[in-house]
Amino acid sequence: MRTQSSVGGVVIAAVVILLGTALATVPTPLYPLYAHELGLDAVGITTTFAAFAGGAVCGLIVALVGSSRLPRRRVYLLAATLQAVSAFVLAADLGVPGFVVGRVVTGIGSGLLAASGTAFVLELGQGLAPRGARTARTVAPALAFAGLGLGPLISAVSAPVDVPGARLVFFGTGLLLVAGLSLSLVLLPAHVGREGGVSARGRRPALAWSPRFGAFAAFMTTGLFGSVTTVLLAELGVHDISVSGGFAASVFLFGALGVVTLARRLPAAVSATCLAGALLLVGVAMVLSSAALLIVAAVAAGTAGGALFARSLGGAISSAPQHAFARTVSVFLCAHLGLAVPVLGFGFVARSAGTEPAVWAFAVLGAAVCLGVVVASRLEARRTSVQAPDISRERSLA
Repeated sequence: MRTQSSVGGVVIAAVVILLGTALATVPTPLYPLYAHELGLDAVGITTTFAAFAGGAVCGLIVALVGSSRLPRRRVYLLAATLQAVSAFVLAADLGVPGFVVGRVVTGIGSGLLAASGTAFVLELGQGLAPRGARTARTVAPALAFAGLGLGPLISAVSAPVDVPGARLVFFGTGLLLVAGLSLSLVLLPAHVGREGGVSARGRRPALAWSPRFGAFAAFMTTGLFGSVTTVLLAELGVHDISVSGGFAASVFLFGALGVVTLARRLPAAVSATCLAGALLLVGVAMVLSSAALLIVAAVAAGTAGGALFARSLGGAISSAPQHAFARTVSVFLCAHLGLAVPVLGFGFVARSAGTEPAVWAFAVLGAAVCLGVVVASRLEARRTSVQAPDISRERSLA
């Protein structure tokens, strides 16, 4: 009975995380509608996306500061509530200010939900049978990517033709979140996640640089395709909402596939190298005006980014399992900084110099961050190999 209850908790938590993170990218194919009605250009689009990511960063900072006191279950429920509220704000006719406020609230809820939800699903999975526990450990890091992929699919399937139609999409998503939140209150075990996020006392060890760079680079990539997909495709003569939604969704869904299938097989340095090559290939695709090559580059970037993020998250947790919740929040904080900052720069470069130079600037920056992953991984591995004999020597003397 206990296992059955845990299965229900894992499933409903996963569904709410999917819906909550999907809300972050529902607007991706809809930006042309808002651009037409609200007068948003490339800077306006990337600014509203950065407002969302900035809200996520603020929420994650609060979670990180209070990680030793905040119960995981309470944070998860609060984040889900914020997502439902933000969906209804976006569904209201409040103009540009209302849209920006809705995106900021979406960011706060999305960041909290991705981090606390991932940690919560991992904890709930411990109450399952061994096979279920393994599945939860594998799937949990993929939920954020899968949710980001679900958002453009929702818009592509509904295919609204104007902003009022887009508001209905947000309203429907909000209703689904309310239903998921209601089921969470019923199905989630009340005894799970009551304690604070950190069980160990004392000073937390600092997070290594390779997970920081890895999470930043992975979500930097999702920021590109999550905000300016329509801008990139418009440069190639594609203006269809369904095509834009399907294209953006494929990046994130392949990211989830990378989390599940490649994270354990590819070292972080290899994933980072593949991601750097894929980002540079995006620039080549824009130079050649090749939609087919852009799709290949985007899918490769999504897959490599997913593998890199999962490897970064797993490495951060395994290095200090007693601080798993704080480590999860720290990794997601670095990830959302990567989501917010570079794409805002993309918008300003695109306005002043054009889309193609902006893509190349973004790709070069991404490749540099990926290089940071490779260098940091090598240095950390060398430091570990040097420290290992010292530790074994101390144990033998003891």
